[in-house]
Amino acid sequence: MAYSVSFSGEAVPAELRWKAAGAIPIAVSASLLNESSNIKSDSDVAGAVRRSLETWEKFADIKFQRTDSEKQSVSPSGPSGDGVSLITVAQTPENALLFAKDPERVAATTRVFYNGRGVITEADIVLNPYQQFSTDGTPGTFDLESALTHEIGHLLGLDHSSLLSSTMHLNYGKNGTYGIQNVAARTLSAEDIAAVRAIYGTPAGEAECCGGVSGKLTLDNGRPARNVNIWIEDSEGRVYGQRLTSPDGSFRFVGLSSGNYSVYSESTGRSKELSPVQKIGAVSVEFGETATLTGRIEAGARDLEISYLGFNGQLSDLAVPLNAGRSHRVYLGGKNLDAKRTAISFNSPYLTATPDSATAHDYGEGLTVISFEVRVDPRTPSGEYTIMAESENGGKVAVPGGLTIDESASPMLSLAVPSN
Repeated sequence: MAYSVSFSGEAVPAELRWKAAGAIPIAVSASLLNESSNIKSDSDVAGAVRRSLETWEKFADIKFQRTDSEKQSVSPSGPSGDGVSLITVAQTPENALLFAKDPERVAATTRVFYNGRGVITEADIVLNPYQQFSTDGTPGTFDLESALTHEIGHLLGLDHSSLLSSTMHLNYGKNGTYGIQNVAARTLSAEDIAAVRAIYGTPAGEAECCGGVSGKLTLDNGRPARNVNIWIEDSEGRVYGQRLTSPDGSFRFVGLSSGNYSVYSESTGRSKELSPVQKIGAVSVEFGETATLTGRIEAGARDLEISYLGFNGQLSDLAVPLNAGRSHRVYLGGKNLDAKRTAISFNSPYLTATPDSATAHDYGEGLTVISFEVRVDPRTPSGEYTIMAESENGGKVAVPGGLTIDESASPMLSLAVPSN
């Protein structure tokens, strides 16, 4: 399933933000607080709204001013709205129009209004009135708190992320995906935190933030390495951002805390030259400074492909949530994956693939599927981690942020085998 966002303006500025001074007003529609056919009875709606707002307030210098409203519909598309930033689930014509193109696939959407200086003047959040939401993990429903947390990110000016485990990732699964409660998006990823801090800074009283990394990649022939997948990890292997290089091969990561980071690259289907996963270099980030890094991508074998991740026998294009201190069986689906000839590895010292645990599975023609056991150290910090697979020919592919470990992981994951 997917989220969507619309920006009401001719051109979206590089950065959207609310005014620096004052609280951000949020009006919660009675359609959300009163009993609704779209929200499972006995759901903790008020708590979900409060917690989703607090999640963003915890990590950035922002405050919300929440009020209740009898208003039902979002402002119509145009240069300006009615001045009320509304959260609603009402089945009104204006709200339903936002989902007319794909009512069965879009969970929620946010319409953002802004002026010529990139200052947000209003942002309306609409939960899809054709979908079902809950706060208790009921299979087949969307987690209300996760949906609200994602949409509030848009309200703050953030766009979608390409990192699978990011709260701001385009796609999100219903409860029951992988056979577990899908609540991981209630917790912000390191990339989400970096993105919002880059705009608003850290909360008052906390250490000042932030630093960044910028650079440029070239191919073996000296030309710019455009549309190359690039990501950055800290010294413990946690992913702090992922993006594609610009047409001139440049990239930039912002909102980073001080520390040591490593930058990795991998060619994509849109890349001019095939290249396996490779480490571009290491950098040290200091407060208020932008570290620079340049590198050349070496061409090489790329005979593997990972298109899907899996858990409990299910495959999806979503990150797999795991618990620290447990061993889990994770599935990979793609091309040329061989249980006997594919090596699984991680950049983090806290994750290890159990030797000789790889198993092949038959999911039909055109797709090779293997599974393996991953041991998660009890001391593993919460965060997003990369899975890498390598062929005998040296072809190495990765899924940055393919595994996510946090305190909000489904309690059903505790049924996994304890890790020794």
